[in-house]
Amino acid sequence: MNERLRWSIGKRHASSGRGYLNDGNIGLEVLNLAPFDGEVYGYVPRSARINLKNLGGSSSDESVTPVTVIWIARNPSDKKTYVVGWYKSAAIFKNNNHIKLKRSKGFDVSYQIEAPADEAVLLPIDQRLFKIPTSKKEGNLGQSPVWYGGKDEFRALVAAYVAADGVFAEEPKAGTKGAKHQTDPELRQRIELAAIRHATAYYRSKAGGSQAVRSVEKDGIGWDLNVTAPTGAVLKVEVKGLSGRDLVVELTPNEFAKMRSTEHRAQYIIYVVTEALTSDARSHVFRHNAEASKGSDLVWATADGRQLEIKQIVAARLSARYETTT
Repeated sequence: MNERLRWSIGKRHASSGRGYLNDGNIGLEVLNLAPFDGEVYGYVPRSARINLKNLGGSSSDESVTPVTVIWIARNPSDKKTYVVGWYKSAAIFKNNNHIKLKRSKGFDVSYQIEAPADEAVLLPIDQRLFKIPTSKKEGNLGQSPVWYGGKDEFRALVAAYVAADGVFAEEPKAGTKGAKHQTDPELRQRIELAAIRHATAYYRSKAGGSQAVRSVEKDGIGWDLNVTAPTGAVLKVEVKGLSGRDLVVELTPNEFAKMRSTEHRAQYIIYVVTEALTSDARSHVFRHNAEASKGSDLVWATADGRQLEIKQIVAARLSARYETTT
């Protein structure tokens, strides 16, 4: 998506008793994805307050744009909440009655959100498969009509889903019963795959030296890619993917040993991709700096001078056994 990753996730209360019209037990939210003179307008219950600061604005702003607005609703069949559509390039206003329109049967409706109709998507019923986490955990959807998407990992997954027009990045494997699209292992796998693709495309590009790239991920040798230049020189590239912007990664003991070894360190590259599942994915390439290194204090730095801060973490493996007596 072109706009920055700023989210407002709103509920459509199709059967909740909120915002009903007077004549037919119809929720005002049902019109949120119905075009009106080339635009779509988002109704937000008066009990809700949208905090523009959470969307990148300030207390003095009257509106914030562009914002990606995700509309969600509960499926009456399983009572789970799913993504039903979205606005791209939306404007969200401070006041919930900023826009007043005559809609169905002449009723006046006040709106707080506006977007171009061609930037709005209403998913067909059978395509509404993206489940929203509602368990009572920090960051999950609560009772408020407005939600900001929880944790970075979840927002990144939503961003990838919207960018793919409501299609999941990976199809379910043959023989599986249904798709579990939001488990942490699968999210981690998607982020890592996106990062590998990013690194591969870079090194194969002109800017990356038009080099040959071969995956050695499954070999367990301590890095992910062998990158071979036309001259025959080989880089040993360890790729890390992150869903957010904070650059914090971990290496396995094997990876860390290979990174520091005199045999590999000169060719060992740490290639980190932040916001890996979004259109704002960015690489941070750390190379060994022999001149700045002193003894065992080894330095890996980017071309613009940023250095990795390396902190060793000690772990332990615990086990127990039964003692037998005779």
